[in-house]
Amino acid sequence: MSHPNFPNPSQSGPSAPPIPPAPSTFGGPSTFEGHYPGAPQGDYQPGPHGSGPYPDGPRKSFMTTWILSLLLGTFGADRFYLGKIGSGIAKLLTAGGLGIVAIVDLIITLTGNTRDKDGRPLEGYPENKKKAWIITGVVWLISIITGILLTIMSVAMIGAALDNRKLPVSPELPSASQAAPNPSRGTTPSNGAAPSSGADAGANSFVATVSEGNTVKISVLDSIYTAEIPGMTYMQPKNGGFLAVKVSWETLTGSSFSSPSNFKVYDAEGKEGELVYLDDGMGALPTDEVGAGDVRQGVIAFDVKKGPTQVVVNDDFGDKTATFTLTPQ
Repeated sequence: MSHPNFPNPSQSGPSAPPIPPAPSTFGGPSTFEGHYPGAPQGDYQPGPHGSGPYPDGPRKSFMTTWILSLLLGTFGADRFYLGKIGSGIAKLLTAGGLGIVAIVDLIITLTGNTRDKDGRPLEGYPENKKKAWIITGVVWLISIITGILLTIMSVAMIGAALDNRKLPVSPELPSASQAAPNPSRGTTPSNGAAPSSGADAGANSFVATVSEGNTVKISVLDSIYTAEIPGMTYMQPKNGGFLAVKVSWETLTGSSFSSPSNFKVYDAEGKEGELVYLDDGMGALPTDEVGAGDVRQGVIAFDVKKGPTQVVVNDDFGDKTATFTLTPQ
């Protein structure tokens, strides 16, 4: 039987390559240790405090961000500064999210959690955070106290205004008896406003028959000539001014019907004046049926030329029943 021939180490010729030592399983020396010291290949190695895998360039200032958030956060100024243009515009258009987002952003900045658009922390937070908290607290306290004071002052002013308010009243025609003497104002009844027809019933009064058996006592209580009627300034006189007469209409017998249309006026040239229908609440003579013993009082007004004015009272049929003259002084 033949056997294979193995090389003899003592014989000359090439020798087999050496077998590398097996790697250590339990922490022994490794053949790769010299090439990759430390942690396994591919792991992130932390650097100094505050640094990280961020883009190069200077970081945003914590102080600037905090001041903008405190004073102009409602307008999104802090987010614009951090480069967050989209959310800054949204914050601007919503007035800081009705103030809620502005407060939240300020608190996040004060707690050191605000980042710029690249995710980098702000520069200068550790050394300035205490000062920022103190100043923010003082500003908030002053704002609260100011708001309370303004609220109290507003309530007090409203209360005073309500206490002193003047209830709206209907404008009244000026009274000749209350006005200072002025030739351009006021009229006085000529001859005591005695009628040129009709029964005399005393100073400034007369009795007129308005229908068969029905009589009324008409009295002139006051009168004035004025360039405009208070409360009706939109009306412009066509004849130079307005004559306003306050009268009393009292039914003596039977019944009667009071109305401004029972009266007509004529100027010195005989031109008829235009009856002015006063607005509601201005004290016009009411249009009403008046029974015996009842009285109605009110104002009748006419657009008529200034000067001696003849006032005509008509009966129920539109016929003249009495006249009297008023002469402006």
